Amino acid sequence: MKEKTSSSMVLFSLLDSLPDFCNNLFVGRKNERVLNTRLGYARDLKQFFDFLIDTHPHFCDMSVKEIKPEDMAAVRAEDLDKYIEIYSEDHAVKTIARMKSSISAMYSYLINTLQAVQYNPALGAQKIKIPEKDFVIYLTIEEQERLIQTIRYGNGLSDREKKWHGRYVKRDLAMIFLFLDTGLRVSELQGIDNKDFDLAECSVIVARKGGSINKVYFSDEAAEYIQDYMEEKKALFPLLNGDSDPFIITDKGQRLSVRQIQNIVPKYVQAAIPEKAGSITPHKLRSSFAMGFYQRDPLAGGHDLLTLQRRMNHKSITSTNVYAKAAENISKETRNWRNDVK
Repeated sequence: MKEKTSSSMVLFSLLDSLPDFCNNLFVGRKNERVLNTRLGYARDLKQFFDFLIDTHPHFCDMSVKEIKPEDMAAVRAEDLDKYIEIYSEDHAVKTIARMKSSISAMYSYLINTLQAVQYNPALGAQKIKIPEKDFVIYLTIEEQERLIQTIRYGNGLSDREKKWHGRYVKRDLAMIFLFLDTGLRVSELQGIDNKDFDLAECSVIVARKGGSINKVYFSDEAAEYIQDYMEEKKALFPLLNGDSDPFIITDKGQRLSVRQIQNIVPKYVQAAIPEKAGSITPHKLRSSFAMGFYQRDPLAGGHDLLTLQRRMNHKSITSTNVYAKAAENISKETRNWRNDVK
């Protein structure tokens, strides 16, 4: 909860440096986008407004706070092309694409809600093509099992890590197995409360990226880890384990932050699969779920992109198709599999 409050404060601070019409875009419409997305958009727009004041004749005598909705009609596609060229000098393609999306979202708001302008220059600006990946960094089922065994028994951990291992083993088993079992994003799992679980049904209500609320199903094995952890929490934190309290907590009973979760996973990966240390993050555990789910025996429902899309909560099948392409490449690489058994 502390991290969310901190991010909110950063957003409000940024809004003080943006035109007033941005307030409702980022605060009044909070249900349309998660906090971190709105924070990223606000940062993008701050840079864009600074660029306009530095380079555009219409804005050169203004401060950012003085910009009115109708002033944004002065921006043309070629202005945005110029900004993209400058921005591209020190930013990755994905970052450039997100920046353009931020500007486009602002113009959609200006057109459809405020009716202050009639044209979205982002639609006429140069397209940002993100190269398609044909590979995925992930853990195989065997590597996932090694990871789980390391969490369970502490194999490979340093002496200092082993000293504290018993305190966190049930929590970390429940948390990391849920990543591997469901493909949840870090922010999604971090925001789960106790009341969101239905262990009899093996399901959990999750606030997904983009603002939707979905029921996510997990396996019987995951349910056992979750049950064990919840029982431990009841014993250790009887006053901090109500239905509305967070599911994943620190040893002081506070909600574990996204950054703390991100720091826990590499510790176990280093001990269990040192050859992949540095490359496996919580998001790669999500990829590990996706690859394992897609590569199942077709008779058991494998190679089902539409189901995987729903499980991953992808808006577009294009995002899901990267796992199919990666699996196809793996098949190509193993076409001479007979040679491996001679």
